[in-house]
Amino acid sequence: MDSLTHIVVGAAIGDCLLGKKIGRKAAWIGAFAKTFPDFDLFYTGLNDPRLYICDHRGATHSLIWESLYAFPLAFLFFLLFKKKIKFTEWLILFFVCLWGHSLLDTCTAFGTRLLLPFTNQAFAWNSISIVDLTFTVPLLIMVAVGLLKPNASAGRSQWIIGSLFYFVFYLGLNFTHKFFANQKFKQSLEAKHIDYKKSMTNPTLLNNLLWYGIAVDDSTLRIAELTLLSPTDTIKWHEFHRHLIEMEKFPDTNTVKLLKWFGNDFTIARQNKDTLFVYCAKFGRGNLMEHELEKTFVFRYKLFKKSGQWIMETDEPALDSHTLKLAINDLWERILGRVKY
Repeated sequence: MDSLTHIVVGAAIGDCLLGKKIGRKAAWIGAFAKTFPDFDLFYTGLNDPRLYICDHRGATHSLIWESLYAFPLAFLFFLLFKKKIKFTEWLILFFVCLWGHSLLDTCTAFGTRLLLPFTNQAFAWNSISIVDLTFTVPLLIMVAVGLLKPNASAGRSQWIIGSLFYFVFYLGLNFTHKFFANQKFKQSLEAKHIDYKKSMTNPTLLNNLLWYGIAVDDSTLRIAELTLLSPTDTIKWHEFHRHLIEMEKFPDTNTVKLLKWFGNDFTIARQNKDTLFVYCAKFGRGNLMEHELEKTFVFRYKLFKKSGQWIMETDEPALDSHTLKLAINDLWERILGRVKY
């Protein structure tokens, strides 16, 4: 989930648990605690895709490791506030925020390794977009209004608790939408007599009304979209040949295994001379207005050899303000069911 959402929800949790004792400081501490697992970005960064894939949402997001480092964090704040608040209260705050961070991240398609070091499995429920304005903006407004109210006032509690109710309600609504989308995509695949080995569904960026479904076998990846505002519309599947043999024969086997694991087998390969392009389709169609492979799936990785070493880079097209505006307008038309590709 995006950092802003974690910060806002953490602020609400902090104020709800400790706001009456330390005022708005509780909101700041809750925001810090809720976003703390994402501090792994300080050592994974965003520039090295291999390091990012290997370590982001790894150890700092493990429920096991969080259970351990919650204690020193809670003890630190216990000392900072001169033991005026019980250590157990600090511990509860950090457990709720840290575990809440990781469990919320599992709702996205990225994948979160909840049980490190016992298993490297990346859990992903694929029920919410990694950035969802209809989720984050109302939360931000409610928490901001609540924190502007006087400490310990009834109005403040109502806004803060209301934001947490909205948080739970929205997540529940998304799972309901996912169940419905799953059924519609499955029915479409059966009606078209499409055989597949694996499938997934996920909402498109910024919303929870327009969903995409992916179905794969050993040779073909199919992707389609469904807007919940027009659920009776015919679902159209777009097919892409996966060229998995190019991945299997590529000499940098370690990176190929890493990308297959990260892509959860929803991958497409293309080789151009000595360079292999791997498309991570689980994030859906990055460019909603295109159908060509190179323009459709913008989450693309490039593998090549340079100075005797294997290099992996992200290979994303430039996005200017005009293109972004067109993409957002196109997304809106798709949500309303006016445009179908």
